[in-house]
Amino acid sequence: MQQIVPTSTRTNSLQNGNHSTVSNSTGGQLSHHHSKIQVIKRNGSNAALNVAKIREVVEWACAGKDVNPIALEAGLTTRLRNGITTREIQDNLINCALEMCSPEEPDWRYVAGRLHIWSLWKDVLAARGYQYGDYEQTVKTKIENKLYDQRILVYSSQELQEAGSWINSDWDTDYDYAGAVLLTSRYLLPHELPQEALLTCALLLASVETPENRLKWARKFYEAIAKRQVSLATPILANLRIPNGSLTSCFISALDDNLESIFSEIANTARISKNGGGVGINVSRIRATGSWVMNKPNASGGVIPWIKILNDTAIAVNQGGRRAGAVTISLDIWHLDVPEFLEMQTENGDQRRKAYDIFPQLVITDEFMRRVIHKQDWTLVDPYEVRTKFGIELAELWGEEFEKVYAKIEAAILNEEILLYKRVNARELFKHIMRSQLETGMPYLAFKDTINRANPNKHEGYIPGVNLCVAGETKILTDRGQIAIADLVGEKVNIWNGSEWSEVLIKKTGENQPLLKVHFSNGEDLECTYYHHFWVQDSYRSQPRLVQAKDLNPGDKLIKYRLPLVESENDLDFPDAYTSGLFSGDGSYSLSRYPELDLYGEKKNLVKDITTQRNVIAICDDVKQDRLLCKLPLDIAAKFTVPLNGYTIKSRLEWLAGLLDAEGTVARNGSNESLEIASVNRQFLLDIRLMLQTLGVDSKVTPMDEMGDQFLPDGKGSDKDYLCQAKYRLLISSIGLFQLGQLGLKTHRLQWTLREPSREASQFIKVVEVELTCRRDDTYCFNEPLRHLGMFNGILTGQCTESFSNVKPGQESHCCNLISLNLANLEESELAEACKISVRLLDNTIDLTYPPFEAAKHHNNLYRTIGVGCMGLADWLAKRRLSYEHLTHISHLFEEIGYWCTHSSMELAKERGAYTCFEGSDWSKGQLIGSKPVEWFLENAHHPERWAKLAADIQQYGIRNSHITAIAPNTSSSLVQGCTASVLPVYSRFFYDKWAKGAVPIAPPYIKESFWFYPENKVYDQNKVVKAIAVMQQWIDTGISMELLFNLNGGVYFPEDPERFLKAKDIYDTLILAWQEGCKAIYYIRTVQKDNFKDTDNSCSSCAN
Repeated sequence: MQQIVPTSTRTNSLQNGNHSTVSNSTGGQLSHHHSKIQVIKRNGSNAALNVAKIREVVEWACAGKDVNPIALEAGLTTRLRNGITTREIQDNLINCALEMCSPEEPDWRYVAGRLHIWSLWKDVLAARGYQYGDYEQTVKTKIENKLYDQRILVYSSQELQEAGSWINSDWDTDYDYAGAVLLTSRYLLPHELPQEALLTCALLLASVETPENRLKWARKFYEAIAKRQVSLATPILANLRIPNGSLTSCFISALDDNLESIFSEIANTARISKNGGGVGINVSRIRATGSWVMNKPNASGGVIPWIKILNDTAIAVNQGGRRAGAVTISLDIWHLDVPEFLEMQTENGDQRRKAYDIFPQLVITDEFMRRVIHKQDWTLVDPYEVRTKFGIELAELWGEEFEKVYAKIEAAILNEEILLYKRVNARELFKHIMRSQLETGMPYLAFKDTINRANPNKHEGYIPGVNLCVAGETKILTDRGQIAIADLVGEKVNIWNGSEWSEVLIKKTGENQPLLKVHFSNGEDLECTYYHHFWVQDSYRSQPRLVQAKDLNPGDKLIKYRLPLVESENDLDFPDAYTSGLFSGDGSYSLSRYPELDLYGEKKNLVKDITTQRNVIAICDDVKQDRLLCKLPLDIAAKFTVPLNGYTIKSRLEWLAGLLDAEGTVARNGSNESLEIASVNRQFLLDIRLMLQTLGVDSKVTPMDEMGDQFLPDGKGSDKDYLCQAKYRLLISSIGLFQLGQLGLKTHRLQWTLREPSREASQFIKVVEVELTCRRDDTYCFNEPLRHLGMFNGILTGQCTESFSNVKPGQESHCCNLISLNLANLEESELAEACKISVRLLDNTIDLTYPPFEAAKHHNNLYRTIGVGCMGLADWLAKRRLSYEHLTHISHLFEEIGYWCTHSSMELAKERGAYTCFEGSDWSKGQLIGSKPVEWFLENAHHPERWAKLAADIQQYGIRNSHITAIAPNTSSSLVQGCTASVLPVYSRFFYDKWAKGAVPIAPPYIKESFWFYPENKVYDQNKVVKAIAVMQQWIDTGISMELLFNLNGGVYFPEDPERFLKAKDIYDTLILAWQEGCKAIYYIRTVQKDNFKDTDNSCSSCAN
């Protein structure tokens, strides 16, 4: 059995010539002195710090990367202390690497990724006794524990052993930190290593091949996946290995206008969500508000009540424990309920007719778009009345047929044959849609006629719409302290609801959700969803009112709350608490990175109260400077460490006393006294604020001094000007000081009187700003049953598309399995093979999946729809010094992808047969991608001759899959793959993403070599994006997830006119361009608000990819 160790041989195998390793003789920053430190090993035993082993791991992690391992050692030395655990050493190494990452030195993120993988290897070794080396035993153990699907036993013992020999553990070390963390936390099973997971997926994917070929294909699948040339969608990677897993990413269905159909589809939605898929549902057949029910007029409630039930289903049914239900609801643009549909997610109006958790989509016809351009009227009608009076199901029509029937309906209105209708101006309705998109990013737009023109299965029906599926560092106040909510997922914990403790279950509520940042007057920020609830109180006498985050206004006052005293019998004493507090205030590190404390003036009297270094001359009296220089214990907590959780009240108070004696002042207003603590480290003060809340004390952090020159002592007896950082202060009111005094706070330098204030005069916490950051991230929340409130970051608040084919209500529900080519890791010579592997692999998943209901199974049998997509286009372009304006290069690339995917499906048809509904399809008539005739390809293709032969081959042999290519957003999976998401430009070349355990650097793979060839989407002309997507769409037979991002700052798009801002007309023109250029859909519409250029994550929800 193989135990992985960072030997010199292994180090050399990781090198690629960018940076040579540093030999032990260099010494780095670790020395024999550090070997006196005692560490606690994973098994609980103590041992001396093994400096050589740490250096070996550091050099291994840095091998082949353009970094200096000595810098990593130096960073670690400041964090070592007696009693440190090996896990803490590893975490500190990771944090040091992450902190050193920058656009100039981006390779540190790979070092951190390797160190994270190293921790995983050690954990697995401790859990099961071996790392890599006995794959067959791993399979058997996982099957015994019901973690692996028994279908893998189709392979013999000899075959499993041979497959195990393919494993290359070096591929584990290719991930950067973000990718390594996502892979290990989201996709791996307990005690499973990355290559074991990927190999098992490959073996299962090849298990439907013939016995003589399955190992050949399993190896091809494994190497393509492990080398990250292709990326499996989330349902495949997460569910394939487990028993009865669904592998399908997205489903599309439609509701008929009867109770049986409606409730059947609601049940299907629950099953889909349970199995991890996203679902899109068209509701255009349902009768409108005010329509007839059992011949009674004005009896129907319209589509909204049914949408609300689907909304609640999305909340109630969890996607396999990995994400909340993701439901897209589509409505045709002619439906009478469209205006209310557009208001469905606003706060105003009847809350019983709101649905905040679904994703609305409008299905738009060419006729509507033409009337928008010409500012003509548009008629909204009731589908039930049209159906009963004309015998026509309007939802099923598109193109010329729809236009003829629609003209007939409008004529009938003039003759008073149609009674239930509403006339609106098409341009004004489109403006209403745009306003909603700019405020919320939605509704999505699907261009129905464009989609159906490209449908090869017109003989079997129509496509009603498309589907698009759907921040963990926030601390919540629990009886265990202030804990990041993402660290508590799945646990039942007692949280503080502003009045009392309440037990809740912490849940992950969504992935890649759009977030905004709310800034408050007490210095706190909270990043939350647009619909997170806040209770606002206008005055002391008024009743609180519920306001969603997106509707908050500067000056809004939040309701007040009480705070608890958090303590436990398991609390520990914080080491050298008083000294540590002093060190956080006045301490520093020497040039040798030893902790020191300068005591001067009256603070010299504190020397008797501090803990100093043992066995050395720890105190130096500098008479000339009137100061004492004190050497502190080497294992003292790092500067700015706040004893937030798990420490006794006495320890917390002693630490606070030390800090107050170092940096605190007493402010007096008459007989009232309050405390102030100043620091340039705002986050430090905010952490203290959260700690004070565990002592039942509220406080606030406010700006004190702006960055600038200040006249300060120069250390030589004189004063001079120094450029100083911005400074902040934490304010503890007189009532807070009284509470701390009652608990036992005792300071040695600060003098104050324990006096109870005459009244409690705390101020309301106010909203300062609501910032649209363009960040998207996973979200978490809980259901607090008593008050529906909780403390988030010390603030009391409430709780919280790209593939398509035919749909027939009750008979067929579109379903699609997805994969993505990683263009960042593929050369042109490898593209054909990658396409061949992807198509074959996805076709196999159709035979391996367990559809959640019969209509989905039936659709699979008829159409065998798959979706080969792409990620890393921005990397592909940057690597070749190209931009999104090089449309010819982009067209050639996607022609290759379109050709080889289509060719591969034809070859599969030769081997396995065509899809059931092939006869009569556009494929069978010699038409190719997008139902375009061969003549189009002869005129527009870079290699036209092969397309004519392909069309003839398809007519002769058939094609295996009715739809073959689809480009998903793949935001999360692209991080695992180490490339940029989908086919859009990067939002920012380099930024830190906020995760539950800290800030994580995110950067594209070729940032160092091709920095300026990564255009940033936040300042990029979106018309260029639209034109590039339109070029790709010509070669993609279903959809592309296109998100548009508009920057509202002056001069961004008009450098010659810095005062010119983007206007609504400019955005309107871009949306019209998308339709005119043949784009099939527009998903999120994002904006960068004025003066908001922060490097935060901007990503898009996805079809379970």
